[in-house]
Amino acid sequence: MTSNLSLLAIIILLLSGCTAPARSIIDISLPYSTQPSNPNEKEVYINSLVDDRSFEAQPTDLSTPSLNPNAEQGNNINARAIARKSGSDGKGLGDILLPEGKSVELLVTNVLKQELIANGYKIISDKELITDKTSIVDAKIDKFWAWMNQGLLASSITSQISTNVVIKNSNNTEKRTTSVKQSDTFQSTSDNNWKEIIEKVLNVYAVKLSSQLKL
Repeated sequence: MTSNLSLLAIIILLLSGCTAPARSIIDISLPYSTQPSNPNEKEVYINSLVDDRSFEAQPTDLSTPSLNPNAEQGNNINARAIARKSGSDGKGLGDILLPEGKSVELLVTNVLKQELIANGYKIISDKELITDKTSIVDAKIDKFWAWMNQGLLASSITSQISTNVVIKNSNNTEKRTTSVKQSDTFQSTSDNNWKEIIEKVLNVYAVKLSSQLKL
């Protein structure tokens, strides 16, 4: 009888260990960008940058942003959400968020500013200083998400970013669509693995965006 009770206790302990993990907070560093030695004479004003990602309650595709329904919800959480862990059955588990006070919108805005400056452009922060020579930038984040696919011997983490940037000046209007994806396989996944992949895709995104920001 005692043996059966012990076995039951072990089973209960194992099952409790399979419950959804708590939310993780991961700070993502900006990519490194070299400042130009000879800035050009062009200037830009970032009019808007909007996080336009769509979250679903129970998506069939892990690449679709979603949050644990049993955890805190709200616009502030959505704005900070960058990934969601999943089990071997493909069902979503714990979420991964940026730290309090940070957001996907702010992260992409900082990358956009950094790459504009790296290309030699002066950013106008005051709308009243806009002139006929100022290019106006409006951007939208369509995708910024990371997800996991579990295998028998290893798991893969994939991260994807996609944005649309519209640049208007007195002569024309140009659109820049920047989409990148990175993935890697790990024997076991940790917060450091998620951070590694998300920062990796952000670096690739910054390089590609920079090459498209030739105003």
